[in-house]
Amino acid sequence: MTDANAGRALLSEESRAQILNAEVARYAQQGWTVNAVSPGQAVLSRVRRMGWFWNTVGVFITAGLWLIYVIYRALNRKTDTLIITVDPSGRVRTQA
Repeated sequence: MTDANAGRALLSEESRAQILNAEVARYAQQGWTVNAVSPGQAVLSRVRRMGWFWNTVGVFITAGLWLIYVIYRALNRKTDTLIITVDPSGRVRTQA
C-alpha cells in the first residue's frame, strides 16, 4: 500500500509563505481584510453589504416604516470570517 502524498515534495516555509501571501492578496482585492497571519495560516474577514436600492424602495413604499429595519440592519451588520491554510505540500484550503 502506498501513501497518496508520497509523490509530493514538502515545501520550505518561504515557499508556503509566498503561496499564502498570493492567496491573501487575491482575497484582499475582493474586499476582505486581514485579521491575523501566522506561518501557514491567515484569518480574513469582511462585513456583509446591504442592498441599498431595494431598502430605499421599501422605505418609500412604506412611507418610512421600513427605515426602522434598515437602521437595525445597518447597526448590526454580520461579519464573514475566512481561514486560509497552506499545508506542507503546498495545497491551499479555505474554511468559512
